[in-house]
Amino acid sequence: ARGDCCRISKETENLHHGEAFPRRAMMTSNAHRRLLRDFKKLTADAPEGISAAPVGDDLFRWTAIILGSVGTPWEGGVWKLDMAFPVEYPEKPPVVRFKTEVFHPNIFPDGQICLDLLRGPGWSPSYDVCAILVAIQSLLADPDTHATPEGGANPDAEALFVRDRHSYNAKVKGLVDKQLEEDDADMLGRLSAVP
Repeated sequence: ARGDCCRISKETENLHHGEAFPRRAMMTSNAHRRLLRDFKKLTADAPEGISAAPVGDDLFRWTAIILGSVGTPWEGGVWKLDMAFPVEYPEKPPVVRFKTEVFHPNIFPDGQICLDLLRGPGWSPSYDVCAILVAIQSLLADPDTHATPEGGANPDAEALFVRDRHSYNAKVKGLVDKQLEEDDADMLGRLSAVP
């Protein structure tokens, strides 16, 4: 099935979680330098609606946020992602997953993203964290749909997007509204805890 080609294989996922490699020290050093450069670029000149940073002192694990683009059903949403970089970065792409609930033709229910840029043949070492996040932000607003019988990463989202755009947009907007309600409830909980 087409959707399966987008899934991250267990072998690939294990590579991204730091299994031993013959030239690991050299690769780690190159990846470390590149990730520092990516972080400096992102903090100095982040594209609108995008932010990311390493988790604690682990330069190979990042948390990212993408804001929904203005003029799209995603507007007003805050979409959280995890990024895991392999020791071979930038020669190999990171594993990127949504942590926030997403209803999208190119995003699996578990948050995996079906985007050529994040897979072997579509990856280029010239891509940096900014380019990855901008591509994902663009994908949210402009899904890559293919009229195939087996469907994509989320066949239900793809079918609704293709056949009933109004209902698809309403479902996405519902997720945005749900986020806002949860944020409001969280804020009220914090305020009630203040003496």
